[in-house]
Amino acid sequence: MKSKTFRCVRPATLGSAFTLIELLVVIAIIAILAALLLPALASAKSRAWRVQCASQQRQLGLGFAMFASDMQDQLPAASYYVNDYRQLAWDTWIYRYIGGTGPDNVLNIALVPTLYAPKIEKCPADRMPTLESDPLWGWVDYGLRRTYAMNSVGPDWGTESWVDASQPLPDLGVPGRHGLGISWTGPGVGGFPDPDAKGYKVSVVKDPAGTILLVEQPNIQNVVGNAWPAFCNGPYGSGDLYQLDPAPDAKNFGNNQYGLHGKRFNYLFHDYHVQALKIEQTVGRGTLSNPKGGWTVAVGD
Repeated sequence: MKSKTFRCVRPATLGSAFTLIELLVVIAIIAILAALLLPALASAKSRAWRVQCASQQRQLGLGFAMFASDMQDQLPAASYYVNDYRQLAWDTWIYRYIGGTGPDNVLNIALVPTLYAPKIEKCPADRMPTLESDPLWGWVDYGLRRTYAMNSVGPDWGTESWVDASQPLPDLGVPGRHGLGISWTGPGVGGFPDPDAKGYKVSVVKDPAGTILLVEQPNIQNVVGNAWPAFCNGPYGSGDLYQLDPAPDAKNFGNNQYGLHGKRFNYLFHDYHVQALKIEQTVGRGTLSNPKGGWTVAVGD
């Protein structure tokens, strides 16, 4: 019978354990590394959101292109407003071209239900919450938010924004006019927005690569299918129809969202390419409150 050999294990001495000072040093090093890495991770996430947003805008651009191809080269209007419950917007005109699956009867009621709201209409960086408990804006479900708006014809009511539908298309050659986002108002057809509302021909844009079609305009009211604010008057101004609104109580989230794209917005141009630009890069010889450059159909301004 074999005899067993027993080994005596020497217990760890006090000197082999971590001291409190050593533990604190390790924790401090981890904290420093985390502080160095977190900004890089946040920047990477922001870039990923911007790339995804650009991809979504390109898909929307294809929707515009297919719509125009089926409509003798006519682009959709930015919106048509009959009343608070009967509206059409650019995204409902191109709805079938961007994968929309909702029935026709949900497309002219001002709010396309969240279930049928195309996900590509909300930039992933547009993360401002909408609280159902909010007594004023509780009706705005987070899921039906829309980030994008058409470059409007111009800032003047009745002549460039929400024009009476009985009037002709505004002349884009008039100084101060912007893009192709015409917004109509009127009785419509049978009390509903006119599905055949007038829009501009693609050919009116002489510099497609230098003229903005769609901008980012995060606003608590900017929701799928809604006429307001389906169009944008420029990068900076007071009210809902601008990317940035200086008012501290602005419903426009541009002031907040601008930082999430590294101080840039994504812009879809009429040749359907997308660029991330600082707002100052879009105005040409104009100003932030009176833009030219990419905001107008004129060449070389």
